[in-house]
Amino acid sequence: MEESNDDEIWRRMLDGDAHAFGPIWDRHRDRVFGKLLALGSTRTDAEDLTAVAFLELWRRRRSVRFVDGSLLPWLLVTAHNVWRNSARATRRYQALIARLPEPEHAPDPAERVDPLAEARARAVRRVLSEAREADRVLLGLTAIDGLTVREAATALGIGESAAKMRLSRLRRRLSSAVDPVPSLEGEPS
Repeated sequence: MEESNDDEIWRRMLDGDAHAFGPIWDRHRDRVFGKLLALGSTRTDAEDLTAVAFLELWRRRRSVRFVDGSLLPWLLVTAHNVWRNSARATRRYQALIARLPEPEHAPDPAERVDPLAEARARAVRRVLSEAREADRVLLGLTAIDGLTVREAATALGIGESAAKMRLSRLRRRLSSAVDPVPSLEGEPS
């Protein structure tokens, strides 16, 4: 019989049950993997980073935070942090590569197919790049990962009302960035 929440399984594992970590892996690996894919990881990198997130779970097994008896919110935040560390290492590598002479580059004609969609995408990217990292994580946990505002707030260690306010402000900035539609380059405003 499967336990109703992760907290019960986790207590068994901490008490020495060598097989108790497996059900946690089985329950949450797909969501963690999906989160890493959504953040932009390749499938191969997402597999590796999923393993790293669960390694962090094991390493910090005595100090993890449960939300309503579930480890999933903690794992999703940890997966995001693991992804950020990996992205930072990639940026450092790319900075090294950037010191090399660049090959001649020709613009991709496919980038000009839908200028309106591209303008909106640029506006959204600009707003998200200007937003605080914590607000972007909060938005991802609620809009992409499907956590409630309360669950996301608890996982991030902030109050639910603060989380609602942050999300409201970010959504308002996103909405004003794309509506009215930004004028396209070369077109009169």
